[in-house]
Amino acid sequence: MGRFDKEYFFVKHPGDEYYPELTPDEDTGAKPYRREALPFGQKPLIFRNGALEFALERGVLPVDPPPDVLFDGDDLVVRERIAKKLDEFEIPNLAIQPAIYIDHKKKWHEDYWFLTFTKEFDCWDREKSKYNPKPSANNPIRHNVYVFVLNEDLIQKKPLHERLLFKMGGATLSPVLAHKSIVGLFRMPGVEITSVVERAEMNGVFLED
Repeated sequence: MGRFDKEYFFVKHPGDEYYPELTPDEDTGAKPYRREALPFGQKPLIFRNGALEFALERGVLPVDPPPDVLFDGDDLVVRERIAKKLDEFEIPNLAIQPAIYIDHKKKWHEDYWFLTFTKEFDCWDREKSKYNPKPSANNPIRHNVYVFVLNEDLIQKKPLHERLLFKMGGATLSPVLAHKSIVGLFRMPGVEITSVVERAEMNGVFLED
């Protein structure tokens, strides 16, 4: 395995139904907020728990208060304190946009920020990763990737401050990865943190040293 497979961590929803899975309201859903920095001065993005009805049917109440990190698919919505720390790093291609979360009690939480990656970083190794070589039918430049292995040459060419936090490109699912130096910002209940090598081993792939 390369050293970067140990240095980078997936930041994902834990799959626990106690934690919200965000869905945008109609106005937010009509905006390209997942890939573009929206014009300054627009009203905040608004989200609700899209899995709430299913959870309630199973007798599950979401955590209260909501966690500091929420997920809209692979994308992250974070509390202001985390957003401020990320802003200090001046990470290229990361737009931090105001957001509101309306919880299961219809309480508005207005101290959230959506992390929009205006460009993805396609840095998975086509020779070592496990994936379907046939591109996605919906997008010819994306593949279904089952196990990611990072391309050391591509990562080494990019300065560290430009790859502290990024969204993976070239795959049908685009997970967010954090460098070991900042992953601590996301280590908390409601977030699953696993290194690239750990994720490979969880999928039965053991990378050679």
